[in-house]
Formats: sequence, C-alpha cells, structure tokens
Amino acid sequence: MKGKLFMYAFVFAFLLIVFQYVNSKNIFETYQEKMTKHIEREQVLKDSIRKLNRELKELKDQLELE
Repeated sequence: MKGKLFMYAFVFAFLLIVFQYVNSKNIFETYQEKMTKHIEREQVLKDSIRKLNRELKELKDQLELE
C-alpha cells in the first residue's frame, strides 16, 4: 500500500514539474517575441525621428538663407 502511495506521489510530482517547465517555456518564448517586435518598432520610430530632424534642419537652413 505504501509503495503505491509513493509511486502515485512521485508520478504526480513529476507531471507537475513537467507542466511548470512547459508553461514557463511558453511564457519565455512569448516574452521574447514581444521584445523582438518592440525593439524593431523602436528602431523604426528612431529612424523616423532622425529623418524628421534632418528635414526640420533643412527647412530652418532654407529660412535663414532667405
């Protein structure tokens, strides 16, 4: 009787550990995907800011020449 109880407890603990591992792996992968998207978006926005700053500087230079 004790042997079966320990076996069931071991199997339950093993399944719980496997579940936690798979769940944390999925959470980590989702986090990585989100971070990659945010980093790419940040780069696009920084490029847009640089471009707009260049255009603004050109316009200011044109106004100074006039």
